[in-house]
Amino acid sequence: MGREVFFGEGPGWQCMAILERAGENARLYAPYGPVAEGPEAFTAAVSALRALGEKHSVLFIRSEPWAPVGRDDVAALGFFPARNLQPGLTWVQDLRKTRDELFSEFSANNRNRFRNAHKKGLSITSSTDVADVEILLDMIHDVSNNTGMQPHEDDYYRRQAKALLDRDAATLYVARHHDKPVAAAIVYDSATTRYYAHSGSLLEARNLHPGGPMLATMVLDAQARGQAVFDFMGAAPADQPDHPWAGFTQFKQSFGGRYRAYLGTWEMPITDKNRFAAQSNSATSGKAVG
Repeated sequence: MGREVFFGEGPGWQCMAILERAGENARLYAPYGPVAEGPEAFTAAVSALRALGEKHSVLFIRSEPWAPVGRDDVAALGFFPARNLQPGLTWVQDLRKTRDELFSEFSANNRNRFRNAHKKGLSITSSTDVADVEILLDMIHDVSNNTGMQPHEDDYYRRQAKALLDRDAATLYVARHHDKPVAAAIVYDSATTRYYAHSGSLLEARNLHPGGPMLATMVLDAQARGQAVFDFMGAAPADQPDHPWAGFTQFKQSFGGRYRAYLGTWEMPITDKNRFAAQSNSATSGKAVG
């Protein structure tokens, strides 16, 4: 499947969209987006997304809205609820506090590993150089080889990086043991929120625990940038200890924060009007942000 990445923004909103082609068919996918500060900004974002979809004659647009709007508001713009592709819950940390208050909410292990990382020869750097996405790919390949996890194709990450890094809409982080990269991650950045998107680390470096200091740095940097929220992107429900995400969720929760529910996945027909003929136009009221 061919993919092309687009990035758009306007007053109070921004959105990354992936044009996915399979033969003569195409769809536009906005993962965790559009991100908007309010209903008016969300409507403007959807208009831009629809225009992009029409320009490329896509069958439909798939969206995962992140805005303080209700399900009825989303449906009124022409969307229909669809099967969720991403976890329905996320874990978020409110950054609107002092640095000391934020740091105190990290677990004792995270605080100690952050303070003492240099004693283990660990250093954390940030980058907006698209070439550094190759370091992230090395980490993702190592995770895949050792766990069986099936990542996206390499070009998926490369295209995202190219579309976002130059616009200050993403940042790459690399943890090094002396001079050797041992962990890496990419975060997406909006004016108000930083999203923990993709990460990986070398199995051989597991005893160094590079992920903790790296994530701590990403959270603290987001606060220093003036962002209000760090979204860890995806969390297992508290009452499902056997959930595949349970272990990773515990790691995310060790940096403080709370659960937040998403609006879920929605789809809007563009050229394929019959795709949703059997679906109801009604949607249950609810808020995504709270």
